[in-house]
Amino acid sequence: MKDFISFVKNTSTEEFIKFWGEMSIKIYQKQLKSADENEIKATINFPLEIHQYGFLQRNVEVMLSAWDIPDMIYTSICESNDYRNGHMTEDMAGYVTNLYRGYENDKSKIHYLEKASLDGVFTYLMGMTYEQFEFQNLAWTLQNFNRNYHILVASDKICRKEIIDINAIVREQFGFGLDELLMTELIILWLCGQHSDPLTAPEYMYQGKVSQSVTRAKIEKIIEYYSVDYEQIRNCKIKKQIFYSKPFVKTKKNKQTLLASMHLLQMSFADGLYWLERDYYLDKHKGQKFLNAFGNMFEEYFKELAQLYLHQNMWDKIPEGKEKSADFYIEFEDVIFLFELKSGTMGIGAKQQVPELELIERFYSRNIREAYEQLKASEKVYQKKGKRIIKVFLLYEFTNNTQIMMSSLPEIFEKDKDAYILTIADLEMFLATYKYERQKAQSVINDLLENDLDENRKCFLYLLNKHGAIGNLHFIGDRDYFSKILQKLAMDSDAPYD
Repeated sequence: MKDFISFVKNTSTEEFIKFWGEMSIKIYQKQLKSADENEIKATINFPLEIHQYGFLQRNVEVMLSAWDIPDMIYTSICESNDYRNGHMTEDMAGYVTNLYRGYENDKSKIHYLEKASLDGVFTYLMGMTYEQFEFQNLAWTLQNFNRNYHILVASDKICRKEIIDINAIVREQFGFGLDELLMTELIILWLCGQHSDPLTAPEYMYQGKVSQSVTRAKIEKIIEYYSVDYEQIRNCKIKKQIFYSKPFVKTKKNKQTLLASMHLLQMSFADGLYWLERDYYLDKHKGQKFLNAFGNMFEEYFKELAQLYLHQNMWDKIPEGKEKSADFYIEFEDVIFLFELKSGTMGIGAKQQVPELELIERFYSRNIREAYEQLKASEKVYQKKGKRIIKVFLLYEFTNNTQIMMSSLPEIFEKDKDAYILTIADLEMFLATYKYERQKAQSVINDLLENDLDENRKCFLYLLNKHGAIGNLHFIGDRDYFSKILQKLAMDSDAPYD
C-alpha cells in the first residue's frame, strides 16, 4: 500500500491524470473494435519485469481494468500535486499497475469477507460487479440515453406537468437548447476518443465539426459543467465516485482540463438528461418532488409499453385499496405477472470495488423488502384466478447482475421461487419478443414455471439470453433518438464521424 502511495506522492498529478486518462481512451477504443466474445472486456495489459527467488528474472504481463483508473487518479489528487518532480511514462505503466494492485488489495474488505455470511458475500459482490458490468458492456448507455430522452422529452403518452420542462432547464443551465446540448456532447465524446484534453485539441480536429449549432464556446461550456477541480475532489463526500458525474479534472499547474475516464464520460452523457432534471430539484431542496413525479412517469411508461406490445385485456393497473398493493398485472395463458415498479436509484457509493454496504442495504430495504409485502398482498387476490403468480420487482435503473442481487437476499429469493428482479430493459426485450417472436417468449415463461429453489435457479435476464430473446430491442426506428441526434449533427456539419 505504501509503495503506490509513495510513487504518486513523488509524481506530478497533472502528468499522472493525463497518462491514465489516455490509457482509458485506449481501453475504450479497443473495446469498441473487439468482436471476441471471450475476451476480458475493458482491460489493458502492460509488460512487467519481475524477479523470482531474488535472482530469477522473468517478463510477465499485469492487467489493468478501466474501473481502476478513476481510483488511481483520485489517489494521486489526494496524495500529491502538479509540482512534484516525478514523471509518469509508458515504460513505467506495468510497474505502477502492479503497485496499484497491492494498494487495492490492502484496502479491500478481505477481513469482512472472511467473517461474512454467504448472503453478505453476495451483497459485497453485487456492489463490485455492478461497477464492472457497467464498464464491460457499454451498449446499455445507448439504451439508457434513448429511454431517458423518451420519458423526459419525446413520448406523447407521458405527462410531464409535475416537473419543469427539461428544455427550460437546459437553456437556464447552458444558455442554449436541448438539441444543441446533445449534438455538442456527441462532438465532445468524439473529440475525447482521440484527445484526453479536448480544449487543447489541434485545430485541424475541429475542421468541419464546428457549426452554428455546435460551437467552440458551447463545447467549453459543457466541459466546464462536467469538470471538477482538485479541492472539490479532495473535499467530496463520495470520493472517487465524483467522476461519474464530473469526468473532467481541472489541473493547477498548466490549467488543463483532462479526461479522467472515457467510460465515465459516455455514462455521464447517457444519464445526463435524468440527472440534469434531478439535480435541478436537488439544488432547490425539492429532490423528493422530482422522485415522486418521475415515479408517476415510470408508471405511465409501463402503460405505454403494455399498450404497444400486449392486447388490452391482458393487463391493467391494480386498483388501490386499503392495503398497499402491487402496481400492475399482466395475464398470460398460464401465468400472471404482478409488478411493483421502483424508479429509485442505488447510491453511487454502493457501486464500486469496495462498496459501501449500508447503501446497498438501504436500497434493498426501500426497493425490495418493502415492495415484497405489497406483491404478496396482491398475490392473495390474484391467486383466486387459479394461475401461477410471478412476483416482479421492476427496477428503472440499469443493472446486469440481478442474479447476484437475488442471491444476496435469501430471505426472499431462496424461499419464494416465484419472485424475480427485472430491470425495465429486461421487460422491454421480453414484451417485444412476446409480440414479434411469441414462441421464444413462451419458452422464457415455461422456464420460469420450471425454475426451482436450488442452486440452478436462474434470473430473468439469463432466461432471455438462453432463448435468444435479447435481440428485440425497444429503442429502434423512430425511438432510436441517439441515431436521430447523430443524423442531425451530420447534416449540421460537413465532415464525417468515425
